[in-house]
Amino acid sequence: MKINKLNNKELEVWLSLARTIGPIKFFSILRTHGSLDEVLKYLNRVANNKVYGIQDAREEINNAERIGAKIIPACDPDYPDLLRNISSCPPVITALGDISLLSREIIAIIGGRNSSMNGRNFANKLALDLSEAGFVIVSGLAKGIDTAANSVIYKNHPTIAVTASGIDAVYPKENFDLYKKITGNGGLVITELPFATKPKPQYFPQRNRIISGLSLGVAVIEASKRSGSLITADFALNQGREVFAVSGFPLDSRCSGSNYLIKNGAKLIESADDIIESIRFSLPPQQKNLFDVEHHSVNQKQEKLQQAKSVIVDHINSVPVDIDELILASGLSTNIALMALLELELENKIERSPGNKISLIF
Repeated sequence: MKINKLNNKELEVWLSLARTIGPIKFFSILRTHGSLDEVLKYLNRVANNKVYGIQDAREEINNAERIGAKIIPACDPDYPDLLRNISSCPPVITALGDISLLSREIIAIIGGRNSSMNGRNFANKLALDLSEAGFVIVSGLAKGIDTAANSVIYKNHPTIAVTASGIDAVYPKENFDLYKKITGNGGLVITELPFATKPKPQYFPQRNRIISGLSLGVAVIEASKRSGSLITADFALNQGREVFAVSGFPLDSRCSGSNYLIKNGAKLIESADDIIESIRFSLPPQQKNLFDVEHHSVNQKQEKLQQAKSVIVDHINSVPVDIDELILASGLSTNIALMALLELELENKIERSPGNKISLIF
């Protein structure tokens, strides 16, 4: 991909294509057609009610500019290099705040929403210590651990929040003040979703790949076995990032996922120094796949993921089915099934319905 600034017309075409199809198909179509002029011809040929038109793109750009946000395509020099180099990177991100933070050394701190006071205090201290060491903290602006991590902004340290909603749609609502503090005091909020988009369950795992993609390493605090934080950890591993975790009491279900990560190769951390030493002063340790007992190469992992996607597609049709029932019927492990579902969503092969259901798109 050639790195260059787009003019307004080119950005409208880029955004139109990005909003019409998923990130995996986006770059394939871009390569196939070779130029944005040819992409525009393609969009005009396939024009239907599912196409996000040039006028829609122009309106989104205007809305972003109106609140001081910037839409950054993946070819733009301001787009973060680490994120650009992951598979299925977002074709565009919308950023509100100090975009220079995207070029800094970034560490993710994530964990459960239903966290303990000790967990939140540790997350906040870890974030402060890492910030004072020169890192920028990224998290998801969610309740619990994420809020504690992003709250370093109250100590005048910049932070990045990646949201599962449009740049103007604050979620959860109780973090509105934190959102305003971040965007107005040297921090940054980013999203890959269109303006005014409300959060939906499927947007959160998609957001998680961005959190890990921006980061040199991911620290997990108080995550349960079914937590989205474990999906983020798997993204991080596949992206070549380091995975850290804080151990917890064995009988506390809020820590079962974090403890599981440590048992399967994540680095145990007790302070910021453990992360700093690992990131800055040593080569990344080889970590086995956090969701398999045996170590698999990237190719083997991708093959397993492709097989899981095929199994899921074979089990569904146009009638929505419950995700938990689907996973049970498929015989797949929960984590590999959720990863496969995310990829199928990004490829626009399935869609979600209310009630935790999915269906096949024909």
